[in-house]
Amino acid sequence: MWNRRNKTNSAERSPGAETGAETERKESRGRIYLNRFSKVWSVLYSLMLAGFVGMILRLDMLPANLLYKVLAVLAALSLLIFPMLYFKNIHRSRKIVALVLSVALMGGYAYGMVNLNDTSSFFKEVTDVGNQTEDFYLIVKKSSSYEKLKDLDGKTAGTYFTTESNYSSAKNKLASSINITYKIIKTLSKLDDGLLQGDYESVFVSAAQYKTMCEKVSNFKSKTRIIYTIRIDVSQKDLSKKVDVTQNSFNIYVSGLDTSGSIREMSRSDVNMIVTVNPRTHVVLLTSIPRDYEIQLPSYDNATDKLTHTGIYGIQETIGAVEKLTGIDMNYYVKVNYSTVRRFVDAIGGIDVYSDYAFTTHGMAVQYTFRKGKNHLDGKKALAFARERKSFEDGDVQRNRDQAKVMSAIISKCTSSTTILSRYSTILNSCKQYMEINMEASQIKQLVKMQVNGGYKWKIKKQNVNGTSVLETCYSSGDYQVYVMQPDEDDVTNATDKIIGVMDGTIR
Repeated sequence: MWNRRNKTNSAERSPGAETGAETERKESRGRIYLNRFSKVWSVLYSLMLAGFVGMILRLDMLPANLLYKVLAVLAALSLLIFPMLYFKNIHRSRKIVALVLSVALMGGYAYGMVNLNDTSSFFKEVTDVGNQTEDFYLIVKKSSSYEKLKDLDGKTAGTYFTTESNYSSAKNKLASSINITYKIIKTLSKLDDGLLQGDYESVFVSAAQYKTMCEKVSNFKSKTRIIYTIRIDVSQKDLSKKVDVTQNSFNIYVSGLDTSGSIREMSRSDVNMIVTVNPRTHVVLLTSIPRDYEIQLPSYDNATDKLTHTGIYGIQETIGAVEKLTGIDMNYYVKVNYSTVRRFVDAIGGIDVYSDYAFTTHGMAVQYTFRKGKNHLDGKKALAFARERKSFEDGDVQRNRDQAKVMSAIISKCTSSTTILSRYSTILNSCKQYMEINMEASQIKQLVKMQVNGGYKWKIKKQNVNGTSVLETCYSSGDYQVYVMQPDEDDVTNATDKIIGVMDGTIR
C-alpha cells in the first residue's frame, strides 16, 4: 500500500520535475545562444570600430590633441564592452547591457563613416583639376529647312576671324562628321548679318561669341537655332603658387561663371573676388572687382578687354589679368557657378542678408522682389540678389557689394551655428560637382585642423574697386560697342595696399 502510494506521488511529481528540467535545459540553451551571438557580435563590433578608426586616420583632419582624445575614448569603451561580449562567463544582464551599448555605438560609427566617406569624396572631387571645356555652335536660321548636321554637308558656314587654337580644334572635330567650307568674317556684326541675309547657310562660333551676338543683335536668338554643338577639351596647367596655409598669408581668387551645370565649362566670369587670408591674425579680406573692369589679356598681346570676358579663355587668363592689374600673386582659385550658389544656400537652409535698397530683379526667368533691410533667401533668391545690377544707379559696384554680402552670410551661417554638423552630408553632396579648387586636399585639411584646434573667430573685411563706365569696343566684342569700366587707378592702388596690409599683418 505504501509502495503504491509512493508510486502515485512519484507519478504526480514527475510532470513538475520534467518541467523544471526542461526549463533548465532551455535556460542553458539560451545562455549558449546568447554567448555565441555575443561572440560573433563582438567581432562585428571590432571590425566596424577598426573601419571607423581607419577612416579617421586616413582622412587626417583632426589635430593631434583631439585625435588622441577620440582614440582614448574609443579604446576605453571597447575595453569595457568587448570582454562582456566575447567571454562566456559573464552574467546575462551584463551581456545584454553590452549588446545595447554596442548597437548604439555601431550606429554612431556607421553614421560617422558615412560622413567621413562624403568628406573624402568631396575633397577628391573639388580638388581634381582636370581639363576645361569649351562649346562651339553651328547655327542656322530658324526658318531654314536644315534639321540635322548631315543636312549641312557640303554647305558654307560663316565664322569669325581668329587665331585661337580652340577654334581650330573645334573645326577639326567637326570635319570628322561633315565637309563644310568656311567663309571668314572679320567682324561679329557682319557675321550675324550674313546669316540672316542668306550669304551662307550657317554660322560657326564659340558659345561665348554666340552670347554676345544674342545680346547685341535684336531678336537674333529668336531668329536662329543651334543645330549642333561641339565640345572640346582644353588642357590646363597647374596655376597654384603654394604656401604653408597655416603659417603664411595667401590669396584665393573666386571666379563665378555665368552658367549652370558643369564647372569645367569655360564661360564669362561674372563674380570676381580676391579672398585674402591671414592665418596668423585670423583676418579675411574680400576684394570685389566689377565684371566690366577694363583689363589686359596676357595671352593675347595684352589686348584690352572686360574682366568678365577673360573667363571664356579659361581660368588661367582670368588669374593672369588680375595679377597684372594688382601686381599681387593669386595663390589659389575657386571656381563656382549658378548651380553652386543655388544648391549650397539651399543645403545650409538659406541665408539672411541686409539689402541697402528695395528692388525687383530684371532680365531673369523669374522676377524677385527684395525689401530694404533684412531678407531671408533660399538658393534661387540668393543667386538673383547677387546677380542684379540694373536696379542700381552704380550697377556693377552695388552688385559687388551684394555679392560680398551673400558670401559673408554664407560664411556666418556655416561658422556660427550647428549648420555644418546638422547638414554635413547634404552640404558636401550639394556642391561637390559644381566647385573646383586648385588647392591640394592636404592643405585644406591643414586649415581645418588649425581651426578645430584653435577655435578662432575670424574677422571679415570687405572692399571693392571702382571706375568710370564708358561705351567702347574690346577684344572679345569685336566691332560691337559694350560698357566697360575704366579703372580708377587710385582705387586699385588703395585696394592693393589694403591686401598687402592684411597679408603682412599691419591691418587687423
